[in-house]
Amino acid sequence: MKYILHNDHQIPALGLGTYPMQGKQCYYIVRTALDLGYRHFDTAESYNNEKSVGHAIYDSGIPRDQIFLTTKCGFLSATANNIHKEFSNSLDSLRTDYVDLLLYHWHHENTSMNESLGALEDIRKSGRTKYIGVGNFTISLMREAIQVHNADLFTNQFESHPLLRQPKLEDETHKLGMIVTAHSPVARGRIINNDLLKFIGDKYGKSPSQVAIRWQLDKPDTMLIPKSTRSVGLTENINVFDFCLDNEDRKLIESLPNNLRGSRPPFEPKWDSIK
Repeated sequence: MKYILHNDHQIPALGLGTYPMQGKQCYYIVRTALDLGYRHFDTAESYNNEKSVGHAIYDSGIPRDQIFLTTKCGFLSATANNIHKEFSNSLDSLRTDYVDLLLYHWHHENTSMNESLGALEDIRKSGRTKYIGVGNFTISLMREAIQVHNADLFTNQFESHPLLRQPKLEDETHKLGMIVTAHSPVARGRIINNDLLKFIGDKYGKSPSQVAIRWQLDKPDTMLIPKSTRSVGLTENINVFDFCLDNEDRKLIESLPNNLRGSRPPFEPKWDSIK
Protein backbone atom coordinates (compact mmCIF):
# COMPACT_ATOMS: atom_id res chain seq x y z
CA MET A 1 0.00 0.00 0.00
CA LYS A 2 1.14 3.54 -0.72
CA TYR A 3 0.55 6.08 2.05
CA ILE A 4 0.13 9.83 2.15
CA LEU A 5 2.02 11.35 5.08
CA HIS A 6 0.09 14.24 6.66
CA ASN A 7 0.67 15.67 10.14
CA ASP A 8 2.68 12.57 11.03
CA HIS A 9 -0.30 10.37 10.06
CA GLN A 10 -0.06 7.75 7.31
CA ILE A 11 -3.21 7.67 5.18
CA PRO A 12 -3.78 4.89 2.63
CA ALA A 13 -3.65 6.48 -0.81
CA LEU A 14 -5.94 3.81 -2.26
CA GLY A 15 -9.43 3.49 -0.84
CA LEU A 16 -12.83 2.13 -1.77
CA GLY A 17 -15.58 4.33 -3.15
CA THR A 18 -19.04 3.08 -2.22
CA TYR A 19 -21.39 5.04 -4.52
CA PRO A 20 -24.04 3.91 -5.53
CA MET A 21 -23.98 0.62 -3.59
CA GLN A 22 -26.58 0.13 -0.87
CA GLY A 23 -27.94 -2.48 1.51
CA LYS A 24 -26.60 -6.02 1.52
CA GLN A 25 -24.47 -5.46 -1.57
CA CYS A 26 -22.67 -2.54 0.07
CA TYR A 27 -22.19 -4.48 3.31
CA TYR A 28 -20.73 -7.49 1.48
CA ILE A 29 -18.36 -5.41 -0.65
CA VAL A 30 -17.04 -3.41 2.31
CA ARG A 31 -16.55 -6.59 4.38
CA THR A 32 -14.75 -8.23 1.46
CA ALA A 33 -12.58 -5.17 0.96
CA LEU A 34 -11.62 -5.17 4.64
CA ASP A 35 -10.61 -8.83 4.36
CA LEU A 36 -8.47 -7.97 1.33
CA GLY A 37 -6.61 -5.24 3.21
CA TYR A 38 -8.48 -2.05 2.32
CA ARG A 39 -8.36 0.45 5.17
CA HIS A 40 -9.73 3.60 3.48
CA PHE A 41 -13.45 3.96 2.76
CA ASP A 42 -15.48 6.77 1.20
CA THR A 43 -19.20 7.28 1.69
CA ALA A 44 -21.66 10.19 1.95
CA GLU A 45 -24.93 11.09 3.61
CA SER A 46 -26.54 11.31 0.17
CA TYR A 47 -25.46 7.77 -0.80
CA ASN A 48 -27.91 6.21 1.66
CA ASN A 49 -25.36 3.51 2.48
CA GLU A 50 -23.67 4.77 5.65
CA LYS A 51 -25.49 2.18 7.77
CA SER A 52 -24.16 -0.63 5.56
CA VAL A 53 -20.62 0.78 5.62
CA GLY A 54 -20.72 1.27 9.38
CA HIS A 55 -22.18 -2.18 9.99
CA ALA A 56 -19.48 -3.84 7.88
CA ILE A 57 -16.66 -2.00 9.63
CA TYR A 58 -18.13 -2.79 13.05
CA ASP A 59 -18.60 -6.49 12.25
CA SER A 60 -15.04 -6.79 10.91
CA GLY A 61 -13.60 -6.26 14.39
CA ILE A 62 -10.80 -4.14 12.96
CA PRO A 63 -9.94 -1.32 15.38
CA ARG A 64 -11.49 1.97 14.32
CA ASP A 65 -8.14 3.77 14.46
CA GLN A 66 -6.80 1.48 11.72
CA ILE A 67 -9.39 2.70 9.22
CA PHE A 68 -9.52 6.03 7.39
CA LEU A 69 -13.20 6.86 7.00
CA THR A 70 -14.59 9.68 4.86
CA THR A 71 -18.15 10.93 4.62
CA LYS A 72 -19.72 13.97 2.98
CA CYS A 73 -22.53 16.40 3.73
CA GLY A 74 -24.31 19.31 2.08
CA PHE A 75 -25.38 17.54 -1.11
CA LEU A 76 -28.74 19.30 -1.45
CA SER A 77 -28.61 21.81 1.40
CA ALA A 78 -25.42 23.34 2.76
CA THR A 79 -26.82 25.55 5.52
CA ALA A 80 -25.07 25.24 8.86
CA ASN A 81 -28.15 23.74 10.49
CA ASN A 82 -28.50 21.08 7.82
CA ILE A 83 -24.81 20.20 7.84
CA HIS A 84 -24.85 19.66 11.61
CA LYS A 85 -28.04 17.60 11.36
CA GLU A 86 -26.74 15.46 8.50
CA PHE A 87 -23.42 14.85 10.20
CA SER A 88 -24.99 13.78 13.48
CA ASN A 89 -27.09 11.28 11.54
CA SER A 90 -23.98 10.11 9.69
CA LEU A 91 -22.13 9.32 12.91
CA ASP A 92 -25.11 7.32 14.16
CA SER A 93 -25.35 5.39 10.91
CA LEU A 94 -21.61 4.73 10.76
CA ARG A 95 -21.52 3.48 14.38
CA THR A 96 -18.67 5.79 15.27
CA ASP A 97 -18.10 8.96 17.26
CA TYR A 98 -15.81 10.51 14.64
CA VAL A 99 -14.78 10.34 11.00
CA ASP A 100 -11.31 10.95 9.68
CA LEU A 101 -12.43 13.25 6.89
CA LEU A 102 -15.63 15.26 6.39
CA LEU A 103 -16.21 16.82 2.98
CA TYR A 104 -18.51 19.59 1.83
CA HIS A 105 -19.94 17.53 -1.03
CA TRP A 106 -20.88 20.19 -3.61
CA HIS A 107 -20.89 23.97 -3.32
CA HIS A 108 -24.31 25.63 -3.52
CA GLU A 109 -24.47 29.27 -4.58
CA ASN A 110 -27.66 29.89 -2.58
CA THR A 111 -25.76 29.35 0.70
CA SER A 112 -22.78 31.40 1.80
CA MET A 113 -19.59 29.39 1.49
CA ASN A 114 -18.50 30.94 4.76
CA GLU A 115 -21.55 29.46 6.49
CA SER A 116 -21.02 25.99 5.00
CA LEU A 117 -17.29 25.85 5.69
CA GLY A 118 -17.83 27.38 9.11
CA ALA A 119 -20.09 24.48 10.04
CA LEU A 120 -17.42 21.99 8.97
CA GLU A 121 -14.81 23.85 10.98
CA ASP A 122 -17.04 23.78 14.07
CA ILE A 123 -17.32 20.01 13.67
CA ARG A 124 -13.54 19.70 13.31
CA LYS A 125 -12.97 21.74 16.44
CA SER A 126 -15.39 19.48 18.31
CA GLY A 127 -13.15 16.51 17.55
CA ARG A 128 -15.79 14.63 15.55
CA THR A 129 -13.65 14.78 12.40
CA LYS A 130 -9.88 14.94 12.08
CA TYR A 131 -9.88 16.76 8.77
CA ILE A 132 -12.28 18.71 6.58
CA GLY A 133 -12.23 19.14 2.85
CA VAL A 134 -14.30 19.94 -0.21
CA GLY A 135 -15.68 18.03 -3.14
CA ASN A 136 -15.88 19.06 -6.78
CA PHE A 137 -14.40 22.52 -6.22
CA THR A 138 -13.02 24.46 -9.15
CA ILE A 139 -9.89 26.60 -8.94
CA SER A 140 -11.89 29.75 -8.19
CA LEU A 141 -13.94 27.99 -5.51
CA MET A 142 -10.80 26.64 -3.84
CA ARG A 143 -9.20 30.08 -3.84
CA GLU A 144 -12.30 31.62 -2.31
CA ALA A 145 -12.47 28.96 0.40
CA ILE A 146 -8.83 29.38 1.44
CA GLN A 147 -7.94 32.96 0.57
CA VAL A 148 -11.24 34.63 1.48
CA HIS A 149 -12.68 32.36 4.18
CA ASN A 150 -9.37 31.05 5.57
CA ALA A 151 -10.58 27.46 5.50
CA ASP A 152 -8.11 24.82 6.71
CA LEU A 153 -8.76 22.18 4.07
CA PHE A 154 -7.12 18.77 3.75
CA THR A 155 -8.26 17.78 0.26
CA ASN A 156 -10.32 18.58 -2.80
CA GLN A 157 -12.07 15.47 -4.13
CA PHE A 158 -12.92 15.69 -7.82
CA GLU A 159 -13.39 13.45 -10.84
CA SER A 160 -10.11 12.37 -12.39
CA HIS A 161 -9.20 9.51 -14.73
CA PRO A 162 -7.35 8.97 -18.03
CA LEU A 163 -10.36 10.35 -19.93
CA LEU A 164 -10.63 13.45 -17.72
CA ARG A 165 -7.15 14.85 -17.11
CA GLN A 166 -7.05 18.12 -15.16
CA PRO A 167 -3.42 19.07 -14.49
CA LYS A 168 -4.20 22.76 -13.82
CA LEU A 169 -6.75 21.85 -11.16
CA GLU A 170 -4.35 19.32 -9.61
CA ASP A 171 -1.50 21.83 -9.55
CA GLU A 172 -3.61 24.54 -7.92
CA THR A 173 -4.94 22.10 -5.34
CA HIS A 174 -1.37 21.33 -4.31
CA LYS A 175 -0.28 24.98 -4.41
CA LEU A 176 -3.08 25.78 -1.97
CA GLY A 177 -1.73 23.13 0.39
CA MET A 178 -4.26 20.38 -0.27
CA ILE A 179 -4.09 16.74 -1.30
CA VAL A 180 -5.92 15.62 -4.44
CA THR A 181 -8.52 12.88 -4.06
CA ALA A 182 -9.60 11.38 -7.38
CA HIS A 183 -13.14 10.04 -7.54
CA SER A 184 -14.37 7.88 -10.43
CA PRO A 185 -10.74 6.97 -11.27
CA VAL A 186 -11.77 4.21 -13.68
CA ALA A 187 -14.27 6.53 -15.39
CA ARG A 188 -17.27 4.56 -14.09
CA GLY A 189 -16.19 1.58 -16.16
CA ARG A 190 -15.64 3.44 -19.42
CA ILE A 191 -11.95 2.58 -19.58
CA ILE A 192 -12.42 -1.18 -19.19
CA ASN A 193 -12.39 -1.83 -22.94
CA ASN A 194 -10.05 0.99 -23.93
CA ASP A 195 -7.62 -0.37 -26.51
CA LEU A 196 -4.74 1.91 -25.58
CA LEU A 197 -4.98 1.10 -21.87
CA LYS A 198 -5.19 -2.60 -22.80
CA PHE A 199 -2.00 -2.18 -24.82
CA ILE A 200 -0.21 -0.57 -21.89
CA GLY A 201 -1.56 -3.14 -19.46
CA ASP A 202 -0.34 -6.03 -21.60
CA LYS A 203 3.25 -4.90 -20.96
CA TYR A 204 2.80 -5.61 -17.26
CA GLY A 205 0.15 -8.31 -17.24
CA LYS A 206 -2.37 -5.78 -15.92
CA SER A 207 -5.89 -4.68 -16.87
CA PRO A 208 -6.94 -1.23 -18.15
CA SER A 209 -8.44 -0.50 -14.70
CA GLN A 210 -5.15 -1.32 -13.01
CA VAL A 211 -3.31 0.95 -15.44
CA ALA A 212 -5.74 3.80 -14.67
CA ILE A 213 -5.29 3.29 -10.92
CA ARG A 214 -1.50 3.11 -11.18
CA TRP A 215 -1.54 6.32 -13.26
CA GLN A 216 -3.12 8.12 -10.30
CA LEU A 217 -0.93 6.46 -7.67
CA ASP A 218 2.20 7.64 -9.48
CA LYS A 219 1.18 11.25 -8.87
CA PRO A 220 2.42 13.05 -5.72
CA ASP A 221 0.04 13.74 -2.82
CA THR A 222 -2.85 12.01 -4.52
CA MET A 223 -5.45 9.61 -3.13
CA LEU A 224 -8.09 7.75 -5.13
CA ILE A 225 -11.23 5.79 -4.39
CA PRO A 226 -12.13 3.30 -7.14
CA LYS A 227 -15.36 1.33 -6.75
CA SER A 228 -16.10 -2.27 -7.57
CA THR A 229 -19.21 -4.33 -6.96
CA ARG A 230 -17.37 -7.65 -7.38
CA SER A 231 -14.79 -9.33 -5.16
CA VAL A 232 -12.61 -10.02 -8.20
CA GLY A 233 -12.68 -6.31 -9.00
CA LEU A 234 -11.71 -5.40 -5.45
CA THR A 235 -8.76 -7.78 -5.67
CA GLU A 236 -7.72 -6.38 -9.03
CA ASN A 237 -7.92 -2.77 -7.87
CA ILE A 238 -5.65 -3.31 -4.87
CA ASN A 239 -3.17 -5.45 -6.80
CA VAL A 240 -1.39 -2.46 -8.33
CA PHE A 241 1.71 -2.06 -6.19
CA ASP A 242 4.00 -4.39 -8.13
CA PHE A 243 4.45 -2.26 -11.25
CA CYS A 244 4.94 1.37 -12.33
CA LEU A 245 4.20 3.16 -15.57
CA ASP A 246 7.09 4.58 -17.58
CA ASN A 247 7.30 7.90 -19.39
CA GLU A 248 6.18 6.37 -22.68
CA ASP A 249 3.07 4.94 -21.01
CA ARG A 250 2.20 8.35 -19.60
CA LYS A 251 2.70 9.99 -23.01
CA LEU A 252 0.29 7.50 -24.56
CA ILE A 253 -2.31 8.20 -21.87
CA GLU A 254 -1.96 11.92 -22.60
CA SER A 255 -2.97 11.17 -26.20
CA LEU A 256 -6.39 9.81 -25.17
CA PRO A 257 -9.57 11.88 -25.66
CA ASN A 258 -10.09 14.24 -22.74
CA ASN A 259 -12.89 16.03 -20.89
CA LEU A 260 -15.18 12.98 -20.83
CA ARG A 261 -16.79 13.99 -17.55
CA GLY A 262 -19.27 11.61 -15.96
CA SER A 263 -20.43 13.52 -12.87
CA ARG A 264 -22.83 16.25 -14.06
CA PRO A 265 -25.49 17.21 -11.50
CA PRO A 266 -27.83 20.11 -12.34
CA PHE A 267 -26.05 22.33 -9.81
CA GLU A 268 -22.55 21.70 -11.18
CA PRO A 269 -20.14 24.65 -11.14
CA LYS A 270 -18.58 26.22 -14.20
CA TRP A 271 -15.79 23.73 -14.68
CA ASP A 272 -12.22 24.82 -15.30
CA SER A 273 -10.82 24.60 -18.79
CA ILE A 274 -8.69 21.51 -19.24
CA LYS A 275 -6.53 23.06 -21.98
